[in-house]
Amino acid sequence: MLRPLDESDLELILSWRNAPTVRQAMFNQHEISWDEHQAWFRSVQMDESKIWFLYLNQNNEASGVVYFTNFDALQRSAFWGFYASLGATPGTGLRMSLDALDKAFNELGLEKLNAEVLATNLRSLDMHKKVGFAQEGFFREHFYNGEKRVDVMRLAILLSEWPQNRAVLVSRIGDIPQ
Repeated sequence: MLRPLDESDLELILSWRNAPTVRQAMFNQHEISWDEHQAWFRSVQMDESKIWFLYLNQNNEASGVVYFTNFDALQRSAFWGFYASLGATPGTGLRMSLDALDKAFNELGLEKLNAEVLATNLRSLDMHKKVGFAQEGFFREHFYNGEKRVDVMRLAILLSEWPQNRAVLVSRIGDIPQ
């Protein structure tokens, strides 16, 4: 289940976001300070093109974050991203994706959901493909991670593709022990 992010979530999600395994998969890879985190949250609350959610697992425990950026109601498109809590159970990413894509297509009215993933983030690339995203672009050495330039993959899924991909995803989730 996704619920809107609120101020009481900030401390928890900052600990997840600053974990080295999460930071290395993000475009902003530095360790975020508490003041910076609070300023970010205030800015997100005032920006209608960004929508952030806390993901609650089947036991109603906070297990991840899902966000939509570049939300464009006229074009009915957005970008999305996510990260799981530290020590999240296997299958959390797929479950989070199901809830996020249902939210995107059924509630936010999107017709296209985009993602940009560092080519070094093989887990995320694999997960995007498992839930039905198709590669649309490849940006060579597009991002500098502080040490080297890294390729970026652009992926997307369309509203028209979601019903069939949703059925496959639900079946795949059903095979994951809880």
